[in-house]
Amino acid sequence: MNSVYVVIENGEPYETVYRSFSLAKAAVKEKYGGVIAEEIRDSYGEPICSEIDVPEDFLGGKTYLYIEKGIHIYIYELTIAS
Repeated sequence: MNSVYVVIENGEPYETVYRSFSLAKAAVKEKYGGVIAEEIRDSYGEPICSEIDVPEDFLGGKTYLYIEKGIHIYIYELTIAS
């Protein structure tokens, strides 16, 4: 089965599709590397930027990555019809 991965950020797709989940997640990490490196913390000192290293959801085909407040990213696995 052939598939591609699409990154959707706050309802808008990235302009590129990816051949693997790891490539799609790497694109998100590249875009938000500064935010992730800062380990943004809330007023209680708790990290609010910690859910980017989640594994692929093989059953649902949709993986959620949380970057920080207001940035919600989904990576969808889409099957290519033959």
